[in-house]
Amino acid sequence: MRPITSLIKFKRGDHICIFYRDENSLTQTLAHYIAAGLQNGERCFCAQKQQMIPRILNSLEALGVNTSREVERGALELHTEDKVYFTNGRFEPQVMMEMLEQSIVDAVACGFTGFRTAGELSWAMDRNQGDTAALCDQIVGYETMVERSYPGKPAIGVCQYPAHRFPREVVQRVLESHRMAIEETMVSVNHSTLTLRSGDFLADIVTDRVNPGEAFHYVVQKQGSPEVLSWGQEPSMDGAIRLAENIMRDLGEKYRQSRA
Repeated sequence: MRPITSLIKFKRGDHICIFYRDENSLTQTLAHYIAAGLQNGERCFCAQKQQMIPRILNSLEALGVNTSREVERGALELHTEDKVYFTNGRFEPQVMMEMLEQSIVDAVACGFTGFRTAGELSWAMDRNQGDTAALCDQIVGYETMVERSYPGKPAIGVCQYPAHRFPREVVQRVLESHRMAIEETMVSVNHSTLTLRSGDFLADIVTDRVNPGEAFHYVVQKQGSPEVLSWGQEPSMDGAIRLAENIMRDLGEKYRQSRA
């Protein structure tokens, strides 16, 4: 496999939600994300729509990944959503959480450096209409459990949501249950926004999917306020993330001191 350069380099303990508008760009994002995990010696586990599985495999092959070999050695698993989320015929968040935590342990025990996942959640809007609200509540509860569990673990998780399918209030609750979120911007599918959350503050980092690496612009605001508290650009995504997190941490400390 040739060296993989991914737009965003995630680290252990990260739990990210992706709100996508186009399956073509999602396929490319997932292929780079999975290939980077394989390159890092991680076990990669995916729960995807049936039609997405061959597309992901083809994109991985285009990146130089020998998918047959990776599957054979247990480093790459791609399953349909039903086989992962509905093993007992229904979605059970606690059962999923227990399976996820055991899978992390098993991956390390098998000699992998960690466990990397990518899961599609659009099925919540495809189920019986009367169950949609309850399923969304369960999903948010599950996401909250993952967010609390992942820090410090040798694991990285991505959750995928089609931006146009979920009600605004559900999207907001999903965002609140993640420290990190990626959204394709309304302006162009060629740009994505990585949103970081820290206490009462958030930072948006805008990336160019076509010409990555030229500049990464960040904007820091207090949640619920249009006022820009800090802004600028960095030559790398990692640099923009570190700077934005430092700014939010400093703002949070000043905010706590002002209320003391």
